[in-house]
Amino acid sequence: MKKVAVFGNAGGGKSTLSKKLAAMTNLPLYVLDKIKYRSGGTEVPDSEYKRI
Repeated sequence: MKKVAVFGNAGGGKSTLSKKLAAMTNLPLYVLDKIKYRSGGTEVPDSEYKRI
């Protein structure tokens, strides 16, 4: 396994599940909200998001 994507409703436990999966599989954890949005909620430009 190389990648796992976790989707779900707000408050559904995605973060908890993702952290546990990353620990169990030794895969890196990428929280897309932290990559797609800057602090304050402004969206990162698409070109920068794709580069990251």
